[in-house]
Amino acid sequence: MRTKSALPIAIAISMLICTIPLSSAGSAPTNGGTYTVTNDETWNIGTQLDAIVTVSAGATLTISTDYTLPDGASISVSEGGTLRIEDGSLTSEAFSHAVRMTPRDSSLMVHSGIASGSFSLKIVAAEGVNMSGWTVSWDDIQQDLTGSEHIIEFTGPKADFRMDFDLLPGSLTDLVVERLEIHEEGVITSTPAYLSGPINCFMASEFGNPFPLTIDGTAHFEDAAVIGAEVLIRGAATSVDSEFTASGPLNVEGEQASLTLQGGSVTMSSTDHDVNLDGVAQLTWTNTNGTGYLIDKWERNIEQQEIHIPIIGTCSSGYCVEYTIDGIGPAEGSIERKSVDGVALVPARTVEIGYSNGTLWSESASITVDKFRVAWNMNDDFSSWSTGSTVPLPWDTSAFEILPHLEHPIISLDSVSFPSESGKIGRNIDIEITATNSGTGTAAVYFDCNTTDGARADIAFGSLRVELSEGETETITGQWSHGSEEEVGLVCYIQEPLQFSDPSQFITKNSATSSENGEVATVSWSPTEGSDSVTPMLILGALGLTVIIGLGVVIRMASASAEEHDIIHNDSDEERVDLFAEMMEEDDA
Repeated sequence: MRTKSALPIAIAISMLICTIPLSSAGSAPTNGGTYTVTNDETWNIGTQLDAIVTVSAGATLTISTDYTLPDGASISVSEGGTLRIEDGSLTSEAFSHAVRMTPRDSSLMVHSGIASGSFSLKIVAAEGVNMSGWTVSWDDIQQDLTGSEHIIEFTGPKADFRMDFDLLPGSLTDLVVERLEIHEEGVITSTPAYLSGPINCFMASEFGNPFPLTIDGTAHFEDAAVIGAEVLIRGAATSVDSEFTASGPLNVEGEQASLTLQGGSVTMSSTDHDVNLDGVAQLTWTNTNGTGYLIDKWERNIEQQEIHIPIIGTCSSGYCVEYTIDGIGPAEGSIERKSVDGVALVPARTVEIGYSNGTLWSESASITVDKFRVAWNMNDDFSSWSTGSTVPLPWDTSAFEILPHLEHPIISLDSVSFPSESGKIGRNIDIEITATNSGTGTAAVYFDCNTTDGARADIAFGSLRVELSEGETETITGQWSHGSEEEVGLVCYIQEPLQFSDPSQFITKNSATSSENGEVATVSWSPTEGSDSVTPMLILGALGLTVIIGLGVVIRMASASAEEHDIIHNDSDEERVDLFAEMMEEDDA
């Protein structure tokens, strides 16, 4: 009986256990292959992480011990996945320890205090680097550097000291130091350059292989360390009292990207800033140490921008739209740009700097319109639209649509009407076209018309023109004639300038059909009275007149030819003169 009662209890307990989320604890993978974290896992055993790790959506990977990552290992956090490093560290086994000197004020700390007597200091350059063209100095002593190694002898003990590296005038060589060695009685103490207290130096990351750490999901670092990584954050990362060393710049990119730093440090970057942001990523920097000195805490760098306007082609005097852009980049310079087929390019640049001393600079660039013309205001009698207008250039977008910020005409063709409902074939009648400019700036607008049955309307002078100033509504009168007996109306439309790539930005209503009281209006065309008999007579009269004029011309030309023949064959100059005089007299008669 006891056995029977225990079995249901055991089954119930096992079912309850199955409903509890599992979080496996163990060691990191070390087989060098791919490893996908699909459930919650905690790694706190072992010392090496050798795998291409992906934390998938819905899973959390927690690391709470110290791991080294050989070349080829990486960690990626997918969108929806989470990485937590708490009281643990990730260190690349293959990252470069070398630092690159800047041409001025670069220095390293020599930990010579470990020597109890005389010692030698060896400066070792990175592989393939020749130190010629640089000097090293300390205690008012200066020596020229040559080759890949430089040895300095000290005759007695010396406390830790800082040595400076300077580029010789006229030299263009690159100095990359791998390590400093203290030699004392056969004992060598080597200190990587990145741990030698570098000032105004960059990590020479190309001499090694940092491990990729890519965060598209969420990451949380607390009392953690990341050393020798290549960090890309497109999700959300938070660091609390954690250290990022030789892993900069931390790259934060995208509208969903954010990095929050609370305490700890971000030091030793491969560029002149510790964090690199694009134009839209978010950064919170609180009580966190950067590399310092000439190395900025962060920079916001953006790619090439485009200023868009729906104007294409060219105008009679060149490009239709031209700008001057002021306050560009840290130098706050000016550039001139022409809009080519609707696009003006602004170069890639730095738009924000968080300096190491805590100050902040942000770009405040502006666009000034120098020229804005199309067919509507091509003539010099009209002003260029928005000339002199200034528009702030935002840096949180790759393509800036400038037209909504400019003054320009907005035209609508409101109505077409007829003062008279009838007309005579071949004779003009009045038509009235009403149009409005609800925008700003004056435009010379042209209208054409078709009949309601689709044929081209016979409008006097080909088309109708009206000048519309800002806010003006005007009705113009045109002349229309028709050649057949019928009842027909008009559909009139705005002639769109060829420069418009998107006419809807400038024309709110392109056409209108003749109307009256909300209904389509037509004109009844009828023959002109007496036109059946008068027209043939006019044609015959014109034909007869043409024949008479033609005969007269032929006779006169024949007479002139005979007289000319007489002049040519008469040897007497005097007779030629007399004969020409007689011809003149005949003409006068």
